[in-house]
Amino acid sequence: MHPILDAAADAGMTLSPAQRTAAGHLEGLLEPLRRGDTAGGVYLWGPVGRGKTWLLDRFHAAAGGPRFHFHEFYRALHAEVWARTGRKDAMARAVDALLGDARTLCFDELHLHDSGDTMLLTRALRTLRARGVTVVATSNYPPHGLLPSPLFHHLAEPLIELIEGSLTVVEVAGTTDFRTLVTDGDRAVPGWRSGRVVPAGTLEAPDPGDAVEVPLPGGRTVPALRAEGDTVWFDFLGLCAAPVSALDLLFLAERYQRFVLLDLVPFARCRPETQARFVSLVDVLYDRDQALVLTLPGSSASRRPGRLLAALLTVPAGRPAPPDLGRAVSRLRQVPGPPSESSMFSISETGLVDRLSGG
Repeated sequence: MHPILDAAADAGMTLSPAQRTAAGHLEGLLEPLRRGDTAGGVYLWGPVGRGKTWLLDRFHAAAGGPRFHFHEFYRALHAEVWARTGRKDAMARAVDALLGDARTLCFDELHLHDSGDTMLLTRALRTLRARGVTVVATSNYPPHGLLPSPLFHHLAEPLIELIEGSLTVVEVAGTTDFRTLVTDGDRAVPGWRSGRVVPAGTLEAPDPGDAVEVPLPGGRTVPALRAEGDTVWFDFLGLCAAPVSALDLLFLAERYQRFVLLDLVPFARCRPETQARFVSLVDVLYDRDQALVLTLPGSSASRRPGRLLAALLTVPAGRPAPPDLGRAVSRLRQVPGPPSESSMFSISETGLVDRLSGG
């Protein structure tokens, strides 16, 4: 039974040696699962763009069970545990609520930069291991690289021991970021790659009267330039400099399918928390396969948007870059530049980008 290798062959893909090794480990879980036996699990880690999510999704298609992005998993887990505050079996009941009778759990992009997240995930993994649930996770970090802050890394050591003791750790490495090899020109594509990276001034902007406060959990709001149908418009600083969390961004992404973010500010002029929120936004939209339209300062964006975007997202030497910035840059490389046929376009209900005549 080789569903992952077969899926690659059907798609005309040639897997790298590291991908084939990872596929072998994942496919090795399927036969024990079919027999009803405990199958352990796999932890795939490596640089961005090496195919970890593709491998995870092919395993999930064959094995079934819940599949989460880490932000979604943590939010759901926290909510279920919180609802049972004070009960000794809160974590066990939370896992019941999330998994039901499923015997596998997949989650993508495991990354830990918060001590509270780390401790909660440690408890969850202990519960999953005790139940014999097969866990498959992807990460850009080796287990020992989780929660990298030297002030808090010791809090991750129990989790690291659990991962290394209960999951097969597989590095998916290689020199090629496969996302950089994908291009569609101006061909219409759905989801994340239907977005655009365009120069400021080439996008029809909302009227000032369209501004609205968009609801967030807990009765809070965040200012939007426009919210209409399944599309929401934000000023870059209006969203990324606001006190919103990754879970707030996930909440917004569940309400709106398409995001327009105007006037990206160079990271050299942004506070670290502003940079981190933008990285989280890219993560959330990419994983949910939702579109982002991003406007860049400078007319050169129309000719070389990718090069300008990389420069804008560069953090000056001597200043710490936000965690996972490299992953966000890799994902943004899949978003095309402006349509070649026109220099002006707008956002509509029927299509993410409608070209305008003239301009």
